[in-house]
Amino acid sequence: MDPHGALTLLDTGTHPCNGYSEANAADVKAHSAAQYTTVSAMDHATVSSLVNDPDRRTDAAAKLTEFAQRIGFTGVDIDFEDFWAWTAEDEQGYEAFLAELARGLHRAGLKLQVDAPAQTRDSDSVFDYRGVMKTGVDQLVVMDYGRQFNTPQGQPCWPISPHDWVRDTVAYAQSRVPDKDRLVIGLASYGFSSPDPCAPAKIKESLTAAAVREAPGHTDGPAEIAEQRDADSGEIRWTSDGTLYDYTDQQGMDTKLALLQKLGVSHVSVWVLGRNPWFSATALRATP
Repeated sequence: MDPHGALTLLDTGTHPCNGYSEANAADVKAHSAAQYTTVSAMDHATVSSLVNDPDRRTDAAAKLTEFAQRIGFTGVDIDFEDFWAWTAEDEQGYEAFLAELARGLHRAGLKLQVDAPAQTRDSDSVFDYRGVMKTGVDQLVVMDYGRQFNTPQGQPCWPISPHDWVRDTVAYAQSRVPDKDRLVIGLASYGFSSPDPCAPAKIKESLTAAAVREAPGHTDGPAEIAEQRDADSGEIRWTSDGTLYDYTDQQGMDTKLALLQKLGVSHVSVWVLGRNPWFSATALRATP
């Protein structure tokens, strides 16, 4: 979405890696069983400009349905964020938009996914899991990462997704979306750096594996990595010259996947940056 609440197609002319082209769409379909085109709105003003305008909602729903149908994708993924700035009016308009989009997609034989904030209770934000699911959404994708941004002043930055927090967020999500096939828990394969003690406003997030390997204090030695691995998250963490570094390697991803399996999660997504690690073949073979 652009700042005025209008859809803007990001093609390969401006986004060479993930931008749209017929060739890219065909490549995705050739290597997947299902495909969703993502609609992104990252700040409150952009979200509000769409969801609180009935004409824009209708226009966007129609265009997204037509686009997904034309390129032969499974459906649409709505990734509207900055949840903690939303008002009750925003949530109401958002649900109205989702309901309109879901109806159009379902008439076309397509599906709707919605990305949701990781929450442990209703009061964490106005985002309403149950209300969203009642609009006809096929799957709710809980983005179970980003815990570092809630670090209290004066402490080292928390991990990206500490195990105890994941347990709490999954329990809450399952209480609101009891159908296992309609709930997806998202993990993140990336890193970040921050001043130590933590300064959330100065966190440099979404670091690639290549960027982490260039950071001071990084090591590939098994013994050193074992010392840096955080037991509470499976992530690798160290400090160097007043900066804390944190990232998730393949072993850490396997640990997080195993935890979700123990919690009864049936569907998992991964936000992965270029060449960052996924799960090992051993972990995937162990998946039910």
